[in-house]
Amino acid sequence: MESSAINHNPTADDEQERISRRVRRLSLHLTPVIARPLPLDDNQQLQMLTCARAKLNVSKDLLSDYMRGKHKDIQEKIFEYFNSRPDLLTPVEISMDEHRELCMRQILGVVREAGVKPLRYVHEDPEKYFAIVEAVGSIDTSLGVKFGVQYR
Repeated sequence: MESSAINHNPTADDEQERISRRVRRLSLHLTPVIARPLPLDDNQQLQMLTCARAKLNVSKDLLSDYMRGKHKDIQEKIFEYFNSRPDLLTPVEISMDEHRELCMRQILGVVREAGVKPLRYVHEDPEKYFAIVEAVGSIDTSLGVKFGVQYR
């Protein structure tokens, strides 16, 4: 019997093949299609592509309008309300009980004082409803959750 046949470990070979396949797959994510030779050989190392270093000139106003969509008016109403009521902004250090009370005051304020009635839009205009939830969620994530699933 040959010594190489005695020392042959098929489990180790299978593991090595799995590792090689994974490295090849990861390499496909990191190397552009036009720059990589096919097929990849086992000796090829993972490569990082350089990122674009040129500064992009983007109009923040146009991007903001695009991202907010057609219901930016109601979102602005919510932002203006919270800007006028700093007492309703969530502090960094707050107990769970205090936060629950604050969220209830925030909800009541948005509905009663700001005049934004989200449940009205659930069936009438769901897109507007989600714009409202997105706006309050950007003020306080927990508040967005409450508007989305716990609002009564």
